[in-house]
Amino acid sequence: MTTVAQWIEKAAPVAYGPLGLKPWEFGRLTFGEFYELAEGYHWRTRQEQIMTAGFVASIINTCTSRDLKKPVTVDMLLGREPKEKQKVTQDEAKMAIKDLLSKVG
Repeated sequence: MTTVAQWIEKAAPVAYGPLGLKPWEFGRLTFGEFYELAEGYHWRTRQEQIMTAGFVASIINTCTSRDLKKPVTVDMLLGREPKEKQKVTQDEAKMAIKDLLSKVG
């Protein structure tokens, strides 16, 4: 169980750094309000990463001097796209089709 003092010790660097709160602003926040501010900051940073990756992908795809096997995507740059597709064996494919057909009717 985390005490209030321990929570404040962990939350203060986030409050004063990325969130840019003043000590009196941080002191007036409830736990829920602080959580919402931190979530908003996290959302903004993710959006900035996506936007930056979009710019970088367009530069790589248009300005590279060598031919790429496939165009660079935002998901590739952010590590959200698997590097290789998982190979499915024939038995696994047959089982998946049987399962799907049994669900459909």
